[in-house]
Amino acid sequence: MKVKKSDALDETFLQQIYQINPQVIFTIKDGQVTIEKKQNHWTQRLFRKLYVKIPETSYITLDPYGSFIFQAIDGKKDIEELGKLLSSKFEEADTYLYDRLTLYLHYLEIEEKWIYSVN
Repeated sequence: MKVKKSDALDETFLQQIYQINPQVIFTIKDGQVTIEKKQNHWTQRLFRKLYVKIPETSYITLDPYGSFIFQAIDGKKDIEELGKLLSSKFEEADTYLYDRLTLYLHYLEIEEKWIYSVN
């Protein structure tokens, strides 16, 4: 199966390797990843003191694609290898595979800080 790469993707970006942040607390059950996320922003702490019911911890369960990629991140595989694995597991993921995969990894790295680049 041949996966078409977008012309906008930089080949050096596809060589990017990621590692899961060791501070991330997660569990895997039946192949699905659930991430524990602390709700510890100063505004959340303030509202808790004002007796607003804000949980101290929330749990985020990743979808099958996200769980698969999250589990495949090991500090050795680059984005291109992750894409090939995803494509072999989920045929329907081929459409815009690397565009969507890079957006997802960017979100995990920049917004959530659940992963980081090792190269």
